[in-house]
Amino acid sequence: MRRLEGRTAIVTGSGQGIGEAIAMAMAEEGASVVVAELREDTAAAVRRRIEEAGGTALAHATDVSRDASVDAMVEACLDRFGKVDILVNNAGIYPTSTVEDMAEDEWERVIGTNLFGTFLCSRAVTPHMLRQRSGRIISITSGRGLQGAGNGAHYAASKSGIIGFTKSLALELAPAGIAVNCICPGVSDTAQPRGHRTEEELYASAARIPLGRIGQPRDMAKAAVFLASDRGRFVTGQTVVVNGGAIMQ
Repeated sequence: MRRLEGRTAIVTGSGQGIGEAIAMAMAEEGASVVVAELREDTAAAVRRRIEEAGGTALAHATDVSRDASVDAMVEACLDRFGKVDILVNNAGIYPTSTVEDMAEDEWERVIGTNLFGTFLCSRAVTPHMLRQRSGRIISITSGRGLQGAGNGAHYAASKSGIIGFTKSLALELAPAGIAVNCICPGVSDTAQPRGHRTEEELYASAARIPLGRIGQPRDMAKAAVFLASDRGRFVTGQTVVVNGGAIMQ
């Protein structure tokens, strides 16, 4: 039997990269997936890929930084599938700027998407999971949240905040059997790091990783499936670092 058979998963920021890989992997494991993505066209494209592979999905254009948009997405999930078992908070942005040059609206936009969006989505699904007395909330953080980021203080702050938020929510929801965890990727083969380094620099970073390669989106997807499945039911409040040993805790 597939590990997520009969469950419903919401994956934010799932139009590409790690989010898309998680959405695809959860569908492969039997989950009905809500592809919650800012752009309607990319959400629809991932939905089609899931359906072409034999899965079930709903595409929903969602701005995770807006309360009304998040609530509409969760309601669409409930209308279509009747429940929500899994939330993956993956949506995030990473513009670069020094603190000295950083505009307030850029700080607010990064915190609003990465951290406030994680809060809004988690808050929106929590009442439904509490009624079920079951559920999984998985948030994607970053090694920058552990080590800091030159020219990215807003991003590092948001990702560090996700770790603290996850631990706090895990304590609140544990009595209802709801597990809340983070996945912390390292350098990964996605569009985001390519916005800040050349292809050569990206793959040169593999020399500094003990396991000898950069991460693939599928690596994070496998960790997400584990945490969402019954195999991960006794894991909560944790940050699972999936980075080939680049950062060891």
